[in-house]
Amino acid sequence: MPVGYNRLNKFKLLQLLEKTVKSEIDSIVDKLMERFDKEVVPYEDDEDPAKPSLCKEEFRQFLIDSLKESIKVVNNFVEIAVGDERKLGFGEDLDEETTDCIKIIGTILQGISGNYVLVTSQMTGGPEGRFGKAFIMPEDQYRIEAVSKGWDPNKPVWKFSNFSGLPDFFSGLDLSDIVKRINRKLAEAIKKV
Repeated sequence: MPVGYNRLNKFKLLQLLEKTVKSEIDSIVDKLMERFDKEVVPYEDDEDPAKPSLCKEEFRQFLIDSLKESIKVVNNFVEIAVGDERKLGFGEDLDEETTDCIKIIGTILQGISGNYVLVTSQMTGGPEGRFGKAFIMPEDQYRIEAVSKGWDPNKPVWKFSNFSGLPDFFSGLDLSDIVKRINRKLAEAIKKV
C-alpha cells in the first residue's frame, strides 16, 4: 500500500477490492457452469423431466446470489464462498425456500446410491412424481413389476444410478485469468482515486 494511506483510505481500498472482485461474479459462475455441463449433464436421461440441464438457469442464478452474499474482504484477504449448503441440502437442515431444481442438483452433487429405473407417466397412464411426468423406482422393484404392468422389463437403469457425486464441485477452479483481470481493474481504479 502506498505511503501516506491512512485508515480511511485503507478502508476505501478494501471496499474497492471487494467491488472489483464482485464485478467478476459472472466469470466465476461461467467456470462453474462449464464444470456442470462437463461433469453433470452427460449423465442425464433424455426422457427425464427432472434432468439437471432443465434447471441450468435457476442453478446459475443460485450461484450468482450465493457469490454476491459471500464475497468479503477479511483481514486484507478476499474470501469467496459459493454454494449455500443449506439450500443445496448438504447440511442437517434443508432451507424451506429451496426449489425442486436446486434440490435435484444438490442431490446429484452429493451423490446417489443404488440403481433406479425412470418410470414415466406415459408408462403408467397418469401423473407421476414431483413434476407429474416421472419418478424413479429401485431397479429390483422395477424388474419385478415391469412385466405385470406392461413395461419394458429390459429398460436401462437411470443414468444417475450409483453416481458418486461431485464433492469438490465448488473447489479447485482455475481462477488465474480472473485474478489477473481483478488485479488489472483494481490498479486502474486506484489510479482514479
